[in-house]
Amino acid sequence: MNTRTASTLVLLGLLATGSAGPEARAAASAAPGLTVHFGVIAEDPNEPDRMFNVYSPFVGELRRGLAPAGVAVGELVIARDLHDLSQRLDRGEVDFVLETVFPTLALRERTHGLDPTLLVVRRGQREYRSVFFTRRASPIRRLEDLRGRTLVLQALRSTSAFALPRAELARAGLRLVPADEPDADTEAVRYRLALAEVNQAVWVLRQKGDAGAFNDSDWQALPEKLRTQLRIFERSRPIQRGLVAFRSGLAAAPRLAIEQVLLGLHQDAAGRAVLARARETTRFERLTPKEREAVLGWAPLLLHPPAR
Repeated sequence: MNTRTASTLVLLGLLATGSAGPEARAAASAAPGLTVHFGVIAEDPNEPDRMFNVYSPFVGELRRGLAPAGVAVGELVIARDLHDLSQRLDRGEVDFVLETVFPTLALRERTHGLDPTLLVVRRGQREYRSVFFTRRASPIRRLEDLRGRTLVLQALRSTSAFALPRAELARAGLRLVPADEPDADTEAVRYRLALAEVNQAVWVLRQKGDAGAFNDSDWQALPEKLRTQLRIFERSRPIQRGLVAFRSGLAAAPRLAIEQVLLGLHQDAAGRAVLARARETTRFERLTPKEREAVLGWAPLLLHPPAR
């Protein structure tokens, strides 16, 4: 019997003897026959297959962990984009998501009721930063030097490779606009999307852009032959690495049961293997009130940066 199964059975035993606390009783007595659904986004044509391969073992582990609480887990829900996922949350077709801060806040704003409760620790990081980088010989030394230049970013829903760099530029008095926007202010920073971190680095080296930005962990993961030709010239403020958030209409009992399973996944080898496959997740931790306040405080900066 593994540690997580034993923990679930202990909870059920406590419930039977009446000695469990209110949260434990809720988690162990989720409505029998209830089915919950986990949702992800796959925007590229080939990405749905990749997301299925990445998260199917994760869904399978959830099924095993939630079975003693009487909660079933449906098939992985793969949405086309944030708009599609927000509609599925509103219709109750998706009950919880695992995303970085920016898409979580965007979904929360669109659904008026997505509740982040768990912190995702990924690659051992609870927090990360965006790093701005350029070629070693580049004259760029600070954010203000990007005025009128081109920044290579990853994707529009990325926290560390789009939203957080945009927020930092706004704080420096710079506006970020698409590279192909015809009537943009000549002082604005123009962006191109490279879709992958390695592509960003290569594009900067090949002078398809003047600088790039992504997170510090991705910087360390770059092949050394690329990284040695680049240098970091600015770092953002730290932000939480990732979040698990639940739709507001999901009852407390199944939500607590899901949280309990997720919080225990790292406790045995099988769970750690599933986490590693799910985008190098290390473990889940409960979001403290202070951390939750910090997450929600990012909303105006990431979703609605001030226009300059």
